[in-house]
Amino acid sequence: MPATSSCRRGLSAAIVAIALAACLGVPAVAGAQQHDVAVAAPPGASGEDAKFRFLFDPIAAWPATVLWNYNASGAPALFSNASTVTSQMQQVIATWTSVCNIHAAYAGPTSFAPENTVGDGENGPQPDLVNVLGWKSTPAGISGYTVGYPGFSDGGGFAPIVDADIVIDPVKVTTSDFFSRLLLHEFGHLLGINHSQLNGTLMSGPPYSDYNAVGTLTPDDARACQCLYGPPPGVSAGTLCSTPPVLDFGSQPTGSSSQKTFQVGNSGNASVTIASVSATPGAYQTSGCGAGTTVGPGASCTMQVTFAPATAGDQSGFVTIETGESSPYRIKLVGASTGSPQATLASNPGSVEFGLIPIQTSASTQRIKLNNKGASSLTLGTLQFQGAQANEFSRSGVCNPGVVIEAGGNCTADIGFRPAATGSRGTQLFISTTDGRSISVPLKGTGDAPLPSKEPVVAQPGTVVEFYREESDHYFMTMAPDEVAALDSGLFPGWVRTGRTFKAHSVSQPGYAPICRFYLPHPADSHFYASNPECSQVAAYYTWFILESTSVMHLALPNPISGACPAGTVPIYRVWNRRPDTNHRYMTDVALRDEMVAKGYIAEGSGPNHVMFCGPA
Repeated sequence: MPATSSCRRGLSAAIVAIALAACLGVPAVAGAQQHDVAVAAPPGASGEDAKFRFLFDPIAAWPATVLWNYNASGAPALFSNASTVTSQMQQVIATWTSVCNIHAAYAGPTSFAPENTVGDGENGPQPDLVNVLGWKSTPAGISGYTVGYPGFSDGGGFAPIVDADIVIDPVKVTTSDFFSRLLLHEFGHLLGINHSQLNGTLMSGPPYSDYNAVGTLTPDDARACQCLYGPPPGVSAGTLCSTPPVLDFGSQPTGSSSQKTFQVGNSGNASVTIASVSATPGAYQTSGCGAGTTVGPGASCTMQVTFAPATAGDQSGFVTIETGESSPYRIKLVGASTGSPQATLASNPGSVEFGLIPIQTSASTQRIKLNNKGASSLTLGTLQFQGAQANEFSRSGVCNPGVVIEAGGNCTADIGFRPAATGSRGTQLFISTTDGRSISVPLKGTGDAPLPSKEPVVAQPGTVVEFYREESDHYFMTMAPDEVAALDSGLFPGWVRTGRTFKAHSVSQPGYAPICRFYLPHPADSHFYASNPECSQVAAYYTWFILESTSVMHLALPNPISGACPAGTVPIYRVWNRRPDTNHRYMTDVALRDEMVAKGYIAEGSGPNHVMFCGPA
């Protein structure tokens, strides 16, 4: 292990922040995944995804005992007794120390908040080097996350981890069992373990696997910890740590072939004998490191995987290496091929190139159209980003799991890109149908130097006008001049102004969020407005809703707990008619809101007063 004396020297140049999260236990929202793994490559890193199990490249681990502190501020009533939390954390630590040689000790309560930094006149904000378990609100869709920092390494061995904090949401964590499972997952991140490439493990998570409810360590989780810290004292075990978790072949023409070569190295303290090696599907073949190969401690053998697809579509699978242990080693294979007439689902364009985009800047979205070229309808199954920079791409639009595309029909998806680092960035959008067919769409972009900071441009807000149609007893609002003019002209009979308005921004402004708009087909024949994460949840669960815009206007958002609006804004309320012909009304007058509730509408929003948005005053 590296010496602790190197932790502080050159810290700011080598520190990168990471944030990982465990999901709330709801179904994953395709195309709206939280970007819950953000790993910036430190100077000199290869950028290669050859160590997917580990957070840092170069790999980082704790050089000595991990001392952790607990900040009880903001804890919910269920966990108001600090000893309850510390006891559960100790059980979590005992679970991990039972499978690897890691040491952790409770250092007592602290007033330091998680994610706290200290000022450095030369290098700017730096981690406070106090490892804190604490409570505060987390992003939508996740109930806890871990933030950690690796320090400087003089070369050789692993870099040291110098600071890590675990953040738990006091509102979303409501049971002791869920809290323990969440802590077990987050402590794995604190140790330096990334999301696994395999489903069904404690550390499963995007981009290669899905969150789950696993509450115990699996062999894959134990191996990841042993690769960082070795087996527990007194235990003799061999571990194939250099085996790449993922081999990504990208997309290639049917009938072509490509190869990847890697070392299968043993970092344990005992020999490992390979019993068998297999690859699925049949488009993949392996050579080297075959059955009967014994790999001693510190030794390795060379394996090659060849990808030679004979048919089109997604060819993702696994290399499975049996070693006589309770569970085999598995290498995830990512690949797809194009060119066969069997592929009835096609993307137009077949690939997306964003060009040069400043890092940490969102590119303009690019639209792809998924066409059904077959003679019968098909149903979309999954739409998932897979590849080294999967978290830098996003998806919105009409194409979602469960959408039926009729023969000759199509749906559209808007692809976003926000580079996290300079240089070439890329991933694959894999799209499958429920009958087993699939395609992949290569996505590429290049990260450029960040844009210089600019003073925010303050735009004047526009007016949102409300209309009412007596025949359907429906309300509609818009700030689009063409829509206002069309309704005022009688182009859509029956709609009249109610005289009620409020303010909103038509363009992005600091402190304001984009508001999406959906069209709800018959019997609703209505429109629905929301902000993220509600936009993403609606797109995932109500796949028959039509997304008209991801930013029809811009409004501020209330505090998710108190419902309080930011200074300079006024509350906007939303009520629902709770009828089959779903319709919502939006207003700034709380008395009108209460009048609608008295008529049978339901008030929706944050805080005790149910505030949905906040508009310019």
